[in-house]
Amino acid sequence: MSVTLRDAQHLCWKNFRAINDKLDPERGKKWTPDNTVSEISEETGKVRVAVDELESRSEYEPKNNEKLAKELSNILYLVFVLAEHYKIELEESFLQTVNDMILSSL
Repeated sequence: MSVTLRDAQHLCWKNFRAINDKLDPERGKKWTPDNTVSEISEETGKVRVAVDELESRSEYEPKNNEKLAKELSNILYLVFVLAEHYKIELEESFLQTVNDMILSSL
């Protein structure tokens, strides 16, 4: 089975809403896009730490790659949630960005 970026985006949003619809009343506050942007910033800092660790090592250590993969995945999840909230077709936008980069490099 093949999953498109669109499928992944929708699945992340569906999962996110299911979790937050339950947690919002318990926490006494609602989710906002600003919360997600803050989380993306936090995760970006974790990516910086993971990359620094990888670059400072002379030997390959799979656990360091796993840490980076986890942090990048967290960011991707949050980006999908934000895109879905604003009804952005991220797959379409991403492909356009890649095409623009290819054309600008010619």
